[in-house]
Amino acid sequence: EKTPKTRTMTGIFDLIDRDGNGSVSKLDLIAAMQQDPSVSDFVLPGVDSSRLMTDEKCFDAVDDLWGAITGTKTRMSFADFERHFRQSMVDKTPKSKKCREVFDLIDADGQGSISKLKFLAAMQHNPRVDKFVLPGADSSQVMSNDWNFDAVDATFVSIAGGKRRINYTDFENHFRKVGGMQPAPRPESHRSRRRVLIIGPGFGREMNPRQGLMIEQAGFQVHWVLNIPNPEQPNFPVGPYLGNIKAEIDWFRPDVVAVASKGGVYAVGLWQTGCWRGPTLMINAHPMCKQLPQGMPVVLAHGANDEVYPAARDELESLVATGTPDSCFLYYTANSGQVSPGQFTREGDRHNMESLVVRDCIPRLLDAVLCPEGPEVHMVRTWGDRLSDGRMAAER
Repeated sequence: EKTPKTRTMTGIFDLIDRDGNGSVSKLDLIAAMQQDPSVSDFVLPGVDSSRLMTDEKCFDAVDDLWGAITGTKTRMSFADFERHFRQSMVDKTPKSKKCREVFDLIDADGQGSISKLKFLAAMQHNPRVDKFVLPGADSSQVMSNDWNFDAVDATFVSIAGGKRRINYTDFENHFRKVGGMQPAPRPESHRSRRRVLIIGPGFGREMNPRQGLMIEQAGFQVHWVLNIPNPEQPNFPVGPYLGNIKAEIDWFRPDVVAVASKGGVYAVGLWQTGCWRGPTLMINAHPMCKQLPQGMPVVLAHGANDEVYPAARDELESLVATGTPDSCFLYYTANSGQVSPGQFTREGDRHNMESLVVRDCIPRLLDAVLCPEGPEVHMVRTWGDRLSDGRMAAER
């Protein structure tokens, strides 16, 4: 007789579908797990199926499994069964194992589910949990820092999907989605086919309109998110407004999200909660941005003379280095050619970054973050387009 490890999914499903009608109920699954250990070992290894009707944790595990396979349906077909377990086999990676380990650290009492209070406590006191859930954030001050609290709170809401408690399936599904949303290779295409979603606050549509106007005039499809407040004060709670931005993202389906100045804190919140895991242009490195997300292209633009968010070049280079290699790029305008103390032949940008509105710069940065070969490759390649024919001829 075949062992559980060598049984095919068809064979296991046939043991559950004893009447052979091609679909099974939740009761059929419970009965098969109780009657045949090979079924239990296949569908829920490590769960004692003999205790299904006496142990709440065991029964909840079956209930969660049924929901993961069928969603809201009352019967499960073989196609549902095969799809779930084929994906489960693919997902037995170090990432999923780490996900299980982190969940168990949060669920220290082994209840099988996590409340928001338990989640907050783990984020505050366990650096390993904090690093996994919100990489780059320091949640040790979550109960005294409004921004940290809102980020953790928004993450719990995103994982729970409206429920008051998180089970392991919720937790794994969330981080599989967040970790798996890799930027797909994008073929070069005309700007008129590219969708740019601009976070309005901080971008200066009224006070400094030239940057947004240049993007619109370059031919991109542009949508402004304006139904959110300007995060002027420190520790602004972005969490309550991320849902508004996510709704705009779902409706517009952008290729790239662009933020500037104080609006950068919204990008950080979107990254941390998994609401946006695609190409991003950030103008001015926001102080709350401590680490770039993995697996997605980011272009960061900053000037040496930024009077609002001053940052040294080595700090910015270290920040960009936290992102995925060859997917992130620092556009930095520096002072050069000092002729006397405080006098330079060329001065780097201040906070408004005047250099972005000349030589097609902002559109090129958007093109760069969408380039499948990486943003730096695109910028190097297009530098030649800025030179005159005479200059190009002289350099040949």
